[in-house]
Amino acid sequence: MPGVTRSAVSPLPSPSAEDVPPPAPPHLPDGTTYPGVAVPPGLRPGMPRNAMTSNRERFTREPLHVLAGKLPPDLHGHVFVAGPSVSEGSPALASDGLVLRLDFDGAHATFSSSIMETPSYVAREPVNAGKTSRGPLTRYLNEFRETTLSDVSIALGAQEAPNTAPFLVQGENMMLVTTDAGRPWAIHPMTLEAYTPLGYLREWKPAIGTPWTFPLLQSTAHPAFAFEHPVAISEAPGAGQKPRLFLTNHAPKWPLGEGWTHLVSWDTWENRLHHWSLIDAATGKPVVTQSLHQIAVTRDYVVLLDSNFPVNFWSIAVQSALPGMTRLQRLVSRLTSEPAYPQAVFWVVKRSDLRPSPGTLLPDDPPRIPAYRFQSGGGGLHFAARYENPDDVITIVAGHSPTEDLSHTIQEGDLLINGNRAQAYQQGMPTAVPVTRSSLGVHHIDMRRRTIESKLHSHDDYTWGLTVFSNTGLINGELETNLKMYLDEVPREPPPGGEPPGGINWGIPEDELAIYFNSDGFTADMVPEFIYQMYKPIVGDREGLPIREGRAASFFKFFINSGRFDGYVLPTGWFGFAPQFVPSIKLPMVPYWKGYVVALVVSDPTPNLPPDSTGDEVWIFDSEDIAKGPICRLGSKNFDIGMTLHTTYLPPGLGDILDGHVPNDPPYCVDVREDYDVSAMQKAYENWLPGLFPRVPRALFAPWRMGVRWVLNFPKLREVFENDVYPRFTMRPRQKK
Repeated sequence: MPGVTRSAVSPLPSPSAEDVPPPAPPHLPDGTTYPGVAVPPGLRPGMPRNAMTSNRERFTREPLHVLAGKLPPDLHGHVFVAGPSVSEGSPALASDGLVLRLDFDGAHATFSSSIMETPSYVAREPVNAGKTSRGPLTRYLNEFRETTLSDVSIALGAQEAPNTAPFLVQGENMMLVTTDAGRPWAIHPMTLEAYTPLGYLREWKPAIGTPWTFPLLQSTAHPAFAFEHPVAISEAPGAGQKPRLFLTNHAPKWPLGEGWTHLVSWDTWENRLHHWSLIDAATGKPVVTQSLHQIAVTRDYVVLLDSNFPVNFWSIAVQSALPGMTRLQRLVSRLTSEPAYPQAVFWVVKRSDLRPSPGTLLPDDPPRIPAYRFQSGGGGLHFAARYENPDDVITIVAGHSPTEDLSHTIQEGDLLINGNRAQAYQQGMPTAVPVTRSSLGVHHIDMRRRTIESKLHSHDDYTWGLTVFSNTGLINGELETNLKMYLDEVPREPPPGGEPPGGINWGIPEDELAIYFNSDGFTADMVPEFIYQMYKPIVGDREGLPIREGRAASFFKFFINSGRFDGYVLPTGWFGFAPQFVPSIKLPMVPYWKGYVVALVVSDPTPNLPPDSTGDEVWIFDSEDIAKGPICRLGSKNFDIGMTLHTTYLPPGLGDILDGHVPNDPPYCVDVREDYDVSAMQKAYENWLPGLFPRVPRALFAPWRMGVRWVLNFPKLREVFENDVYPRFTMRPRQKK
């Protein structure tokens, strides 16, 4: 049988053979015999200054050097990481997308990086340079300006900046990068360049009903994928695909709209979106949510979490219209902000109700289906669900941080909860530290009885500020899907002794089912006083908070059935992001749920750092013993990534398969020239106001049409698209035969 297919990595010196621990038993990862390494503390508690800097230069297979410990020989494959390309003073979570790929082959490690370039990203530079302006006023109306949601232009709309989570779509062989404020974008997995969005703009419903060139679209940053094989919805001739890849298309309530929520599926046979409008099964009213950052799918249900990411349109409007007026922006934010829900709100939809039809192809008025509301625990952002739902009981594991509100950023001079003032280096940091201890909730939703039973688990060392997770055996992690694709597609050498009967034994013993989380800890210097006051009814008196002593950041493993925690508290001055579980390449000899946790960490530079470290490092943990600390530290003088968000794991060899039709003949591709047709844009702008008042004679809107043509300067806008945007996106959809 041919050997394992792997993408090439840069040659690096092999790790030193000195003091190599004894080999691990064949049923365990090699790293189980490796000791943890000591890490000296950093400069100060809380999020380091280094978390707000990143290198935007493109790197390709840049070596990562072993700073301490040993690189396990059975660590193979690719960890994809998405995050914002942060810079001091700018809102972190609204920054341009930065995508990383960490490559491992057991002896070497490298990283590659790229900025996510979308049409709005490409257009922003010439527009801000004045290419479409006729003077100061039109330049003001056209310029893109920073807000806490996205870069926004009054006249042109919101920049689409995929910067949140990588996600592999098996049926399309596509690697997506997602955002809460836009469509997912597919990337070339080796070059990391963005080449197509998922769906044309006409297939999505904008959150704000303006005729913007770059409409504001809201979706979930974490799609849900059911890993069963694609089948038809029925045996009828021409029946469409049973939905198995799910997203959302939604809008919260805002000053000029009541809000709405669509559950969306992507048809991997026909390459298009289907919409269903969600209606509260109890009240008959449309479902309206604050945010739908994450959803999950089980065998029979789709679960949506209304999360702690409320969008304040008043604040965004002031930030885009009145740049530089920080005092007014701060005042508007204080007066108009509302707290996130004190408890998690789950909406459950039956998959049997999701029947594709011609009506589901239309985003404006799709079929209505019931959604069932359940409430428990505390607010939160992330959760996972077990795929099987025996007896119609759904098992959910959620991170509950009821006061972790990511809709704000720290501003220089903000009064903090300890009486200090925020420093300049903190400008733009998200208010990611909650004002109360968090918990892990294990919930059982009984869809027959319409009840929810919950058990909350807390730990004073680990559950302060739960952020992102990785898992095995819980469908959000995509692990089983990606591994099955690997086992089906990539030739492998059988392990010593041959394959076990039946190949991989899917399914994790109940006492081993676990989820890996990172915690931000608690640092009073990251909690604005106004955030505390907003959540005081939930938190209570500040004397109950560890304001003086704080709590350090951590990584931990939580066992679902026993409620046991196994974790590592980071040294002072270190902040952790994006843990990703990676199985040992020794599978199936080693069960697929044993291996490593690869995590990104950040600290400020000190003399105690190794020579090749910038303070931004990759740490590798033994998944079977997180508490002993990292068994390997990796770094490079060029590794400056700052804050990152979410990750996914791709086994070795799949990069070549995903490259198969890209970039010359992609299996799916949006025609960007058609998606952003300037003539259609002009018509949409000119007809928008008359469309709001259909009984008013159109002749009376002549001043509006003249004003639109003057402000938008369509001949110059066309030049921007012809000279800058279209040449960047040259691929065309495959012609139908």
